[in-house]
Amino acid sequence: MTTEHTPYTSAAPQRQELRRTVVSEESAIDATPTREIYSEQIAGPEGERVVRSEHVRVPSAASVETARITRIKQIVYFVVGVINVLLALRFVFLALGASEASSFIRLVYGLSQPFVMPFLGIFGEPTLGASVFEWASLIAIAIYMLLAYGIARVIELAYSPRVTR
Repeated sequence: MTTEHTPYTSAAPQRQELRRTVVSEESAIDATPTREIYSEQIAGPEGERVVRSEHVRVPSAASVETARITRIKQIVYFVVGVINVLLALRFVFLALGASEASSFIRLVYGLSQPFVMPFLGIFGEPTLGASVFEWASLIAIAIYMLLAYGIARVIELAYSPRVTR
């Protein structure tokens, strides 16, 4: 909720002081109603009077549905983003030859293992000392990004409000 008070002086001789108050209650998501109140307090030779107007915006059913679809797509992208971060960490740690004696490294490898399993063995894994270039992690990142995009598009196409003309 925001409130701003702005003093004004008008060029018209009958108005000596003008005070404007705008109260706006806006939500973070477009799916909830918003309310704006505009009031002016005018003091002049004829006395003081208050001019007030109020605007309430209630979103349409289509905009509520669009906001819901957008939120679902954001959740899909977030989940796949977390998986991809785990896979990227796994790839970097394997490439740098990180020691599995560290509990954090074991945690990252353990959490990312189920997501990289379907892609193990597609390509060989070249090694240089303790470093491993794991192609499966890179392939998994690409496949999961494509899968997230596909899921988001299917959700959008299946549940978007129909436009009637």
